[in-house]
Amino acid sequence: MPGEIRDQNVKSREDGWGIERYPYPDGFAYISARWDICIGCGACEMACAMAHYGVINRELSRIRIFRYLLPLPKSVQNVCAQCREEERECQKACPLDPSVISYDAEKQHMVVDSERCLGHKCGQCRKACPADVPRFYPESHDYALVCDLCEQNGERRPQCVDICPTQALMFISPKFPQHLERLHPDHKADMLSKRLHPLSKDRFMYLPHEIWEDGEHV
Repeated sequence: MPGEIRDQNVKSREDGWGIERYPYPDGFAYISARWDICIGCGACEMACAMAHYGVINRELSRIRIFRYLLPLPKSVQNVCAQCREEERECQKACPLDPSVISYDAEKQHMVVDSERCLGHKCGQCRKACPADVPRFYPESHDYALVCDLCEQNGERRPQCVDICPTQALMFISPKFPQHLERLHPDHKADMLSKRLHPLSKDRFMYLPHEIWEDGEHV
């Protein structure tokens, strides 16, 4: 049962000795993805689907793993950044009034009115999101699937963060602008590919201005 998994994760977090011992933040917070160290195991997707629907089905997960060959195999996570109001393109794009998708200040995460959502045939929220985050599963859940930080009864405890074996996901309060969180996974993979590109024998790393010399990634 989803509740049993939650209890097991809480215990493992308390028994840890590293970053898992850090208390979760109060107030505005989001899941920060370390896409440079993601190994693509998919445990986060399975944990999310289990927490929300009690099944293992990555199509129902609100966090998704994109896999690339750069040419080295690399995985990039994609999850809602819980954007600030001025950057909340999904909410602005919803054709209904009030918007079906919005930030709940009391629960401190994005929420979706599944009863009013127009589903995948609309999809304006997904088209507007720069990271292409909102998802739909028309077979059984034809409404926008967006991260709610696994909040239950006022407690936010993201299961994907708890289960990640490499600590490639962190539940944190933003300390700097979230522009990198809002990039599409394809763009993130392109940035990683520049760092993974073979170097000449007399070099051991690229300098920042060489990676972003065209200015488009600044």
